[in-house]
Parts: sequence; C-alpha cells; structure tokens
Amino acid sequence: MQARQVDYAPALLSRHEHSVELAQILRSHGQAYMQAHATSPEQRKVIRDVTNCRTEILGGHLETCGNGCGYERISFHSCRNRHCPKCQSLQKVRWLLERSEKLLPTGYFHVVVTLPHELNPLVLQNRQILYQLFFEAASEALIELARGWKRLGALPGFTAILHTWTQELRFHAHLHMVVTAGGLSLEGDRWVPAKNNFLVPVRALSKMVRGKFLDGLQMCFEQGKLSFSGNISDWTNPAV
Repeated sequence: MQARQVDYAPALLSRHEHSVELAQILRSHGQAYMQAHATSPEQRKVIRDVTNCRTEILGGHLETCGNGCGYERISFHSCRNRHCPKCQSLQKVRWLLERSEKLLPTGYFHVVVTLPHELNPLVLQNRQILYQLFFEAASEALIELARGWKRLGALPGFTAILHTWTQELRFHAHLHMVVTAGGLSLEGDRWVPAKNNFLVPVRALSKMVRGKFLDGLQMCFEQGKLSFSGNISDWTNPAV
C-alpha cells in the first residue's frame, strides 16, 4: 500500500483543445493494439464503444429544421460509455463546476494511494466490497493522521476519486485525493494551515492505510464476504 503527495493547483476548469480525437486513434490502431496486447472484456467493450460512437453502426435519427427551410441532418447515436470523452464531456463540465463551488480559499495537495498489484485478482472478483474498503481505509487514515499529528492537529477537507486503469489500459486500482492544505482546528473555531508546503508524513500515511485495509480484508474473509474462483481458488486457505 503506497501513498504519495504533491502540491496541487486547483485549475479545474482549464480547457484543452485536441486536433485528434480518441475515437480516431482507436479506429486506426484499436484492432492492432488488441491483437498485440492482452485485453479484458471490459477494455474491449470500451474500445468497441468509443470506436462506434456517433457512427452509422449505432444508428441515428433525422433532424429537420423547424422553420420550414427544408434543411435536414442525420445525427448518429452516442455510445454513452462512461469512458468516452465525447459522450461524457458535458457530464465532466457539470462535475467540475460542482467541485469548483466547494473549493476553499486555500492551497491543496494531491495525495495518491495505490493498492499493490498482488491483490489485483482478488479485487477484480470483489470490486464493490474492496473498493468501499479502500475508500474507508484511506479516508480514515488521512483524517486520523492529520488530527493526531502535532504539526497539523486539524481536520482536513478532501475529495477522493477511484481510478482503476493506467494510461495503457492496464488494471491499476488507486485513489486520487485532493486534500486541503490545512484543516479545521480540533476545537472547530479556526483554520490551521499546513506548514512549509507539507501536509502529513507520507510513510506514516501509507502504513496506516495498509493496516486499516488489511484489518478490513481479514474481517471480510472471516465473515465469508469474499469470492475466490478461477486462478485464486486456493486463496481460501491462508496457509497456502
């Protein structure tokens, strides 16, 4: 279990113009990529959906000018895949606006918490349970450390977002946490700023997240909440 932190500038609404769309790249190289690399069914579905998005493959409808000029236009249907940048662009803007309204007048840190790849087979078979446990372990550890560390001693605010893929579409479960550079005092009457651009000790945070996650994992195992099948069927015996 690893954690790291970097200074974060909350330029949430910056706009980037791209001359080449993801769909164009996948149409040109998607098949070759899938032939050269092992891809999961979920990854292949994303590639297929984004490739077919707003093309005749998904069908469409005819739009006609309501002013009687006779202009007509064929509009192809969207794939609606949550990974498609074209389909999710409006949703992304709405999300960024909502987050921006909650920003406090302070600096922010970007904390990344990563699950070890050795747990990938188990996580893939128990996503809902282990993702929830991951969120709880990371947030509880961050709050406890920030409150208990004598150089801060405050309750920070943060937003945590789960990412499960790398840029190369490989499974990689990790949390991105945008954390205030300081927090509310334990008495709740003043703001305590982080000192010298330093939030909390990263190694201590990693150790606390690891401990909480493993404790929760042990509890889930003892309560029979975890699924073990296929190549991890022998994981049901801890001694193996």
